Amino acid sequence: MSRLPVTSMLILALDTTSAGGSVALARDGLLVDETTGEPSLTHGQRLPGDVQNLLARHDLTTASIDRYAVAAGPGSFTGLRVGIATIQGLALAHDKPVVAISVLDTLVEIAAQLASRDAREPDLIAPWVNAKRGEVFSALYEPAPFAGAADTRRLAGDDWRVAVEAVALAPEALLDIWADTLATYRVWVIGDGVAMYQSVLEDRLAPGSRTIHEYPSLAGVMAVMASAERWSRLADTPHALRPVYIRRPDAELARERRRRLGGNGGSS
Repeated sequence: MSRLPVTSMLILALDTTSAGGSVALARDGLLVDETTGEPSLTHGQRLPGDVQNLLARHDLTTASIDRYAVAAGPGSFTGLRVGIATIQGLALAHDKPVVAISVLDTLVEIAAQLASRDAREPDLIAPWVNAKRGEVFSALYEPAPFAGAADTRRLAGDDWRVAVEAVALAPEALLDIWADTLATYRVWVIGDGVAMYQSVLEDRLAPGSRTIHEYPSLAGVMAVMASAERWSRLADTPHALRPVYIRRPDAELARERRRRLGGNGGSS
């Protein structure tokens, strides 16, 4: 492939929140290339090889990148650590900024793009991510108010904001909490947890709602998102990267259980 113009804004995005993950390259807000990972290999085994191979296809190196983007979570704790550490290392080596983007925001962006081409737009969007252990990571997003536009039809790229904060809960319990909202509004549910709970979701959603379990790789979407003004404003130094943990890490919970058991033992 031909070399990309050196004057372009090149963004490299990495997602390691799922078993396969993905890496993508965008130039000036347009997706150039992306690669999905092999789920049978760990992220540690694939990286940085996947990144180097993607760049090599365009005769580029990591020194060519102007900005990095990384999936900040929620997702596998191990995967998050590997992805963030990889991007931190690359950004530090070349003194470049990083945009941390949540998986939930990325899924909402995908749904919003689909909604902009649909005659019946959703009232709410719910990312629905498999959190393992019989739970999902989810939240409810609503469209941000229009800034005085005469045309009230929402376009792709318009902001959606969090209406109900993200949680990690069993699907049935979460749907019970949201029951009134789901019965009243058109809700689009999107994510890798949709297929697993398809029948449960469909029983609870109001007419005009929709479930989406097939969508592009997250790194490709994030690479384009990181070019937009809204996300560019969030670009920061690699030291500032923080993972999005909705549920506390297993190791932390295990330490707390040991302390609690130790305390009980001492008082008996």
